[in-house]
Amino acid sequence: MNKRTSTLVTALLLATTLGWQQPLMNVSAATHAKTTKTVKTTGAAKTKAAKAKAAKAKAIKSTSTHIKLQGASNARDLGGYVNQHGQKIKVHRLIRANSLSHLTKADQTKLVKTYHVATDVDLRTTTEQKQSPDVHMAGVKLVKANVFKSFGAFPDFSKKGAGAKMMEKSYHDAVTTAQGRKAYKSLFHQLLINPKGKAVLWHCSAGKDRAGMGTALVLSALKFDKKAIAQDYLKSNTYLAQTNKENLQKMEAGWKAQGKEVTPIVVENFKAQNAVKMAYLNTMYKAIDAKYGNMDNFLHKGLGLSNTQLKQLQANYLTSAK
Repeated sequence: MNKRTSTLVTALLLATTLGWQQPLMNVSAATHAKTTKTVKTTGAAKTKAAKAKAAKAKAIKSTSTHIKLQGASNARDLGGYVNQHGQKIKVHRLIRANSLSHLTKADQTKLVKTYHVATDVDLRTTTEQKQSPDVHMAGVKLVKANVFKSFGAFPDFSKKGAGAKMMEKSYHDAVTTAQGRKAYKSLFHQLLINPKGKAVLWHCSAGKDRAGMGTALVLSALKFDKKAIAQDYLKSNTYLAQTNKENLQKMEAGWKAQGKEVTPIVVENFKAQNAVKMAYLNTMYKAIDAKYGNMDNFLHKGLGLSNTQLKQLQANYLTSAK
């Protein structure tokens, strides 16, 4: 196969990714004990049921909205999520998505008119931005904030674990390199200056990794714990299920076009590239902890956010605690 075809195959592979018994007793005593035990059991059962009901109610309230678009399968409004202080993210204010290169007119109208998008933050590389530019939406400011300058050399997917290692490295680099931090600083800057009542949308190619990490940082700044962040993060596997199925077919075809055998290890690596996994997100957390000590320090020292700015973000995007 010639060099040009090999380059195109590699580009395709990259593009598809980026764009966790009682003693005996007399009858009277036994009757009394049984009655007392029944009362206690009933009380405990009621308490347990009440807690379960409260937990269920909270779970129902704390939810995002999958924005159904023809040209972007992994878009969601974070409005509705409830943080550990009982504050809810305001609807139509914070939106994450995958590539916006194929939005239809109806999609654009929905994002602008229904979800009030005023700012589009593109986290993709400059190459991705040039090859598949975002559809221009009237009245929406486009901000280019590439997390990576470019993608590194593609690993040998015939080797076991190559896909997962590649993804973990990207999660590490996104928060430890100056380029990655610069991009996420830009995202937070737009969140701080965005017009009142309007939404900021951020995205990458698949909307799962660079956009997923950006969302984890934003939710951390809004006082969400890791469990809540993980629940949102893993939703990409559901919303991208069909897209990933199609990507896998393309990737296998590209591999065969190079005259290579599609082995179970190769398929495993392709799937690792297309999915989101807690191991990836945990790599980001570990990198932050190793260099900054904890997430709060990263927000302050890594992204340069002051306490005043964090409070401003919380006031802008969260409802008051009940």
